[in-house]
Amino acid sequence: MKDNTKYDTFLSHSHLDAEVVELIATKLEDEHGLNIWLDKWLLIPGEPFRQALSKGLDEAKTCLIIIGSTTPKGWFEEEVTKALDKQTRDRSFRVIPVLLPSADPNFITDFLELRTWVKFKENINELRAFHEMVCGINGVPPERKYCEPSTTKINLELKGKLKQINELFDDNLIEESVKIEFQKTLIQEHIIFRKNEK
Repeated sequence: MKDNTKYDTFLSHSHLDAEVVELIATKLEDEHGLNIWLDKWLLIPGEPFRQALSKGLDEAKTCLIIIGSTTPKGWFEEEVTKALDKQTRDRSFRVIPVLLPSADPNFITDFLELRTWVKFKENINELRAFHEMVCGINGVPPERKYCEPSTTKINLELKGKLKQINELFDDNLIEESVKIEFQKTLIQEHIIFRKNEK
């Protein structure tokens, strides 16, 4: 069965936190090579948004529930419910609560409270908290130590390029032989770069 996921994570948030959430989304894409579903980037003006939000959540591997200084009502609550419902049907799907520096932990619902969350204490540039969030999206433990951002960035740039090649192949834009040749070249270049770095 073909995996229909297109996004590494879906960002669920209050419109009051839209500015900081967009900064998080930008860092996740630019520095970590992740494919992000963010309403501001993907909703088409004039089209019904509920169906697009629901489709985006269905096509995501994980969902970040980003909580700020207020508890949003309405569609945000529906997104959380839909994400938790998807998790009961698909155990590989992760719902990750992310508390912004302004967040009140009392806003975490009973269902979200059962999950490990990420907490930014001062700002969204905290390396450890951001690392934990990326690990949650990738489904790996954060461990005691972690790579410095430069090394992580190099590895994730390679991962992002390999992912783009696979997407071109999946969309029938390149043949399998071309895909394999591109992948070999990228990996060889990566190995040479890492050797020269040492």
